[in-house]
Amino acid sequence: MKLSIRFNEQVRHYGTTGRGISARENIVIKTTKALHLLCATAWAGGAFSMQALSYLRLTQGLDPATAATVAFCSHYIDTWVVMPGLAGCIITGLFYSCCTSIGFVRYFWIGYKWVISCCAAFWGTLFWSPLGDELIAYCEPLGWGLAPLLRFIRSCLLPESFWQAVMQTVLIFTMLLISVYRPLHWKHLVRRLTAKQRSSEEED
Repeated sequence: MKLSIRFNEQVRHYGTTGRGISARENIVIKTTKALHLLCATAWAGGAFSMQALSYLRLTQGLDPATAATVAFCSHYIDTWVVMPGLAGCIITGLFYSCCTSIGFVRYFWIGYKWVISCCAAFWGTLFWSPLGDELIAYCEPLGWGLAPLLRFIRSCLLPESFWQAVMQTVLIFTMLLISVYRPLHWKHLVRRLTAKQRSSEEED
């Protein structure tokens, strides 16, 4: 019982940065972090693979049969690699935000990752997954200009050109950098360095 309470306290206080102290990682935090990294690898790796396939389709002048095969491979990667990876990132992220002291918007880098993840889940599911194809097919006979509008939005979001693919790759890379450097922590680092400098000056 005491061990369980201790584990729960460690999980709840994980991410607390008062006085620069953070609760130690226990097996729950470490396992969640491992799952989060695995899902992030699937999401980012699948996204980079889709960019490579899109670049191949856009630059090599493939015949229709080969182009259809490349499109199928891209769709397969998105359905069975990217989307499960994104779902895993969201689920593990919910654990961090709800069960620890990290929260949703307490840190800028966490809020940024939540915005990108939610946007990717919404737009990717609605316009790129099989649900997006079904939605466009359903709107086609209805008229009202919905199907062309959905195709236009899809063309703006998906890598239909080299520069759109580069922009999506840069966006994924910014999430990697912001997860590593965690910009808001710089403020705490500056405070620590300033405090140390003041203490050293007072000793002198």
